[in-house]
Formats: sequence, C-alpha cells, structure tokens
Amino acid sequence: MKSKLTHLIQKSGVYLGTSTRTSPDNDVVMTRSWGISYGTASKNSGWKIPFSMSGYRADLETAGGAQFGDMRTRQILSGIGYQWPRGKMIYGAQLGLGYSFNRMSLNSAASEAFAAAGQPVIADIDNSWVIRPQVKAEYFFHRKASVRAQLGYTYTDPNVVISTPTETLLHEWRPHHVQFNISVGFFPFLK
Repeated sequence: MKSKLTHLIQKSGVYLGTSTRTSPDNDVVMTRSWGISYGTASKNSGWKIPFSMSGYRADLETAGGAQFGDMRTRQILSGIGYQWPRGKMIYGAQLGLGYSFNRMSLNSAASEAFAAAGQPVIADIDNSWVIRPQVKAEYFFHRKASVRAQLGYTYTDPNVVISTPTETLLHEWRPHHVQFNISVGFFPFLK
C-alpha cells in the first residue's frame, strides 16, 4: 500500500490553464476561464478512469442581442478513457458522464430586454445531466513539465425558463458547447 501511495505522489502534478468555450446557441455567450487542476503523469498506454470537477459562466441574451442575465454551472464528471504515448507526446481520448448544478441570475435590464414595461421577470433553471467526449495531446518539454491541449464537446440541456407577465419562454437557451483548453503541467516529484 505504501509503495502505491508513493507512486501516486511521484506522478502527481498541477496544471495551470485557460479554457475557451463556444456554444452553437448564439444567445448563450461563454466567457474565458482560468483555472488550476490536479493531474497525474503516466507515460504508459492503457485505460484510465478520469474524474473532473469544473465550472463555467455564460451570459444569456435575447434573440435581439440584449443581455439579461447569466448562468453559472458546477459539474462533476467521471468516465472512461484511453491514452497512448509516442516519445515525449501523450495522446488520449475519453468520455465523461456526470451532473451539472446550475444557477441563474437576472440583471437590472431583464424587464426591458423582454419588453415587460417594468414588470417583474422570473427566471428558473434546472440541474442537468452532462456528457463530454474529449481528446487531448500532451508534450513533455522537460522531465517534470508539460504543455497540454484538450478539445471537447460538453452536452448539457438544462431547462431554462423565463416568465414575464405576458409569456413563458422554455428551452430557448441551450448551453452545450465546444471547449478548448491549454494548460501547463508541473510534476515536482516525477522521476
């Protein structure tokens, strides 16, 4: 047991990175995010069970382009993946499944954006299931440091409901998106 723990510590590291997201729904505008994450450096081919916790923010707009609120998500995913090394490069593919905890807030322009003439606008969003296929390529430019690029598609479809005094809008905003991430990894104990 002690040798397995020592081996895990030796291959553990920290990634610092940035992500961009683009939704096919023009009324969902994703923002760039920066983050820090844990990872392991395994230079062996084989199956793996990835686990991740992530989050992002998106501005919500009307069809006319008026920004009226934002949504924030926190997602927990796990799945299955495979990786194969080629020299200093490691390639991988994985499929993650999980759950998204979503929340939404309206800004002060919401009543005007929906032509509600100062009347209250009510917003609600459900939590939702998530599926994310992803590919990655990682290059070890130093024995203890790497640069990694990941490309994935996050599919999640929470029910976003906007209610005004005259109408209720359902399923108008879909936050599924393409995500690109680039990170630098540091593995201080890697041998």
